[in-house]
Amino acid sequence: MNYYLSVIIILAVAGVATLSGSHLRLELQEKTRQRLLWAMTLVFFVVYAALGTYKLEAMQMGNWDFGIYDSLLRNAANGRGLMRDYRGMFDHFSPIILIFAPLYRIWDSQLWLVLIQSSALAFAAPLLYATARHYFKRSSFPLLLTAMYLFNPYYSRLALYDFHAECLFPLFFFGAFYFYSQKRMIPFFILLALSPLIKEDFVIPVGAIGLWLLTQRGKRCWGVGAIALAILYVFFVLKVYYPHILKVNYWHYNRYVLFAPTFTETMRNAGVMFAKLFNATTFPVVISVLLPFALLPLFNWKSFLFLWLPVIGIQLVSDNLHQRLLLSHYSSALIAVTPVAALCGARSLRASKLRIWQFCNSRKFLEIAFKFRRAAFAGATVTMLCCHIAYCDLPISRYMDYIEKLPPYQGGIISLPLRPIYWQEMARRLRHANKVKAIFEQLPVTPQSTMICQNEPGVYFLPKARVFDFPEIGFGNVRPDRADFFVMDRGNYCGDGVDLSEVNDLIQTLAKDPTYKVISHPNGVLVFYRPGVPVLQLPDRTLKPADTNKN
Repeated sequence: MNYYLSVIIILAVAGVATLSGSHLRLELQEKTRQRLLWAMTLVFFVVYAALGTYKLEAMQMGNWDFGIYDSLLRNAANGRGLMRDYRGMFDHFSPIILIFAPLYRIWDSQLWLVLIQSSALAFAAPLLYATARHYFKRSSFPLLLTAMYLFNPYYSRLALYDFHAECLFPLFFFGAFYFYSQKRMIPFFILLALSPLIKEDFVIPVGAIGLWLLTQRGKRCWGVGAIALAILYVFFVLKVYYPHILKVNYWHYNRYVLFAPTFTETMRNAGVMFAKLFNATTFPVVISVLLPFALLPLFNWKSFLFLWLPVIGIQLVSDNLHQRLLLSHYSSALIAVTPVAALCGARSLRASKLRIWQFCNSRKFLEIAFKFRRAAFAGATVTMLCCHIAYCDLPISRYMDYIEKLPPYQGGIISLPLRPIYWQEMARRLRHANKVKAIFEQLPVTPQSTMICQNEPGVYFLPKARVFDFPEIGFGNVRPDRADFFVMDRGNYCGDGVDLSEVNDLIQTLAKDPTYKVISHPNGVLVFYRPGVPVLQLPDRTLKPADTNKN
């Protein structure tokens, strides 16, 4: 289905709900709202933890990025260096992730990452609810806003795609705004100051909050402090941490080409970046973020322009397609910022209604206002649920966009697929993974073994050997000339962003190399190994040229 058509259908359904929702009764007791809040939170935690466990068992996680964080924490826990993953030095500034390293000393299991991600995202919800309840004490809006956060399709993208430290950001951001709602500015600012320790990207929302605070009376000094803090972090990361501590270039900076040797070139780059805000994909991406929140952020111009817009803008001007489409973890800041902007929008709408009521001062207007509130609540709820069902990510998705068209198998509730054929495919992949792991278990792998692995099976071997990427991707580690094993799985291959010609050339080279033998199993496992390494008894044959195209 075309993306634009799906949006029109959702808006039409929401319109019908709005017209018929004026007769709904929304009054819920506070105890009922609290129970619903914790029920949603626990359901989201359990479901996404279960789906994450499935993805791990079905080998649907990749070295990039699940394996990066897994090896980083294992290395830290076992004294093999801080901020070092299987490739070498970790290529982001994320020191706060090391607080989880002791967990790997207690139990060395990759399941920790699944539990951390699902729990961090789910249990941020009560903080958002508590913040909204401070402003809407006798309303069900805080519960609706929390549901908008949990049912946000971008939430499912981050929750299901590998593991990323960015999953911690909603906890910090909602916690900061909880203290802000209580007028406790010091803990608010402390949590704000800690958020760039999750990842250097979060200097953007910190700076955006600074701009927003400049528009608030009595908060302008805090705004100046937030902007200064963001600038200080940028200077430290780019000028101290990478060049002098890690002694590497910050290659991610190439995604935002702005500063140049001369002022003229810098201004030209700024113009190019600004022009990208008006390209063909910008409008659909913006709508896809605002629609699940019933466009509420638009109703408070200060939070929309100074808080929300900079956070999405830095993604939309990127040269990286995944960032412009907000794939997986690239939407992490917006997952937290958009609910807060929606809360500001809801407060502005309420203030407008009160001003009109004071002007009219009539009982008739009050009745109309209550009917409108119930209708708007119904329309927003239906919009949220329709967006979630239509656009939420599903368990075996790796890379996804909702711009050109929706896949025929799309549609789920809390990322549980609606179509039986999708469940059948999930079961098939799990069976395949179990067979593959049965083969891998027989390989005589030791901690000293060097293994060049395809992205998907690489995660399995990370705790067992020295793993290198196959093929090399971007910042990937420099693989050895001669490895003990080359491991691929043609039955579970995601080639997004990978040059298949490089893969096929290497397979051809290995097939012709007399120092390697090959195991080509019918289920798709392809292993090249050096004869000096004892291996399991599996079909052993010379690889034919035609086989090289199957990967």
